[in-house]
Amino acid sequence: MTWQDLYLILATGSWIWIVFAFAFGACVGSLTNVLVYRLPLGISVVTPPSRCPACQTKLTWKENFPVFGWLRLRGRCRFCGSPISPEYPLVEAFVGALFAMLFVLWYTVPQDAVVLGVNWGAIKPDWAAWDARSYHWPRESWPMFITLLVLAASLVAMSLVDLKTYTIPLQIPWFATVVGLLFHAGYAAYLSILGGGITIDTPDAHIAWALPTPAARTGLATSGSWWWVGASIGGLFGLLLANLALHFGLIRRSFADYADWEATHAGHKGEGPSAGASTGGGEAACSPSPVADEWPAWIPRFRRFAFVALAVLIACTIAGSISSVHLGVPRWMGLLVGALAAPLVAAIAIRPRTAPEVWPDQTPADEWILYPHARREMLKELVFLTPCIGLAWLGGSLATNLAGTPAGFAIMPLWLNVLTGVLMGYLIGGGVVWAARLFGSLAFGKEAMGLGDVHLMAAVGACAGWIDATLAFPLAALVGLYWVVVHVLANRQMPRAMQFGPYLAMATMLVILGKPLIELGLTRLLVSEAPINLP
Repeated sequence: MTWQDLYLILATGSWIWIVFAFAFGACVGSLTNVLVYRLPLGISVVTPPSRCPACQTKLTWKENFPVFGWLRLRGRCRFCGSPISPEYPLVEAFVGALFAMLFVLWYTVPQDAVVLGVNWGAIKPDWAAWDARSYHWPRESWPMFITLLVLAASLVAMSLVDLKTYTIPLQIPWFATVVGLLFHAGYAAYLSILGGGITIDTPDAHIAWALPTPAARTGLATSGSWWWVGASIGGLFGLLLANLALHFGLIRRSFADYADWEATHAGHKGEGPSAGASTGGGEAACSPSPVADEWPAWIPRFRRFAFVALAVLIACTIAGSISSVHLGVPRWMGLLVGALAAPLVAAIAIRPRTAPEVWPDQTPADEWILYPHARREMLKELVFLTPCIGLAWLGGSLATNLAGTPAGFAIMPLWLNVLTGVLMGYLIGGGVVWAARLFGSLAFGKEAMGLGDVHLMAAVGACAGWIDATLAFPLAALVGLYWVVVHVLANRQMPRAMQFGPYLAMATMLVILGKPLIELGLTRLLVSEAPINLP
């Protein structure tokens, strides 16, 4: 990016949109704080109005003003002087910066902007690049942009709750899923009525939408495309049927006896039942938790680690950049290696001189992993999934047969194509994680993953597509493994149980923002003659 590019941004008024994106994100961050505090406690997010937790005084808009309200009050309640956690302005500022960063990368940065050896203009997706060439703001692609902003904010909220309570409130991924369905399919229906649509010409295909769809080329459908239409709709009806059967008691809910087992288990240890017990093995449901408004004991240590890591990050990235010049490798590789090395160096810098004798925290996961009937409960979940799998196969077969008849359709409406893409993302994204949950639990006899993780990745699939969801899941394992190494270096102990939701969230954002690097890696891995272009 040159000074001329910066002048163009200022002259065209794009900076106003950047400020607006940050302000909008800060407001969403304020809502995120409400969700993180209230949902684990079972409190409505609408009523009662915001109050000081100490003196219960109703707060005005001045105290609730994102970021600056906390700064104006100097971190203390105006009425009783009680300290206000800095978590609130930090979350608001983080979500605001995240929204502004996505807007800048996707709509403001020029296509050929190369800084520190990285082509930042290549990060923008095809649908955003189509809009950015002419308008520098999401005039035509705003539904896709809003959908991914909602997904990003939801990932932040789910990660924070998971870090605090080892649970994921299902209302958050459900909301993101509904937004993905309405904005993707609804906008496609609107464009279908107008007879238009967002289409981007690429060297290898004519991509019809911002997420993978069964008909890769606009409107043209094969028998395989119609199979996905029938399978997706059939799978959705199968889930609805299974939930109805669960509601009326025709099939049994998994982990329904967990609360009774926990009470008995705690009684044998001479303790009372845990206040944070939740049915479904931790993340199948969200119940009140005693740590809903408190960080675990290791969080203050993590805050110290974050400050040290920031300083080390600056030093390591500078060292990596200088080393790349001397080694003759691209500068972005030196920056990447430096960024990955920084947390490892910081972890060694802050670790205690001697390993602690016992693990400092007792978490809900410590109880969940002791539940002895995980294999039995997985069989109940297989029964729950049977209607979904069966109706998906039946729907796909019927749609293929109908498409092959003389009355079959060769042209697929845009709205149906996009709707199927959303359903494919929801079912495949959630199905991949659910399969890992099932087979992992059956193999090890302990609940491998929570159902909250299943809903999280289903929401990712509905908003970003099934390709992003399936790429993010294995990447999350690598992110988790990397963090375990950092954790061991910093604490000299292996964690007994860790939340997987934050890793899924980080991996999802890495996939969304690192698509060019992933495409390059897949092209070389598969030895493809033509560059791979992912939706």
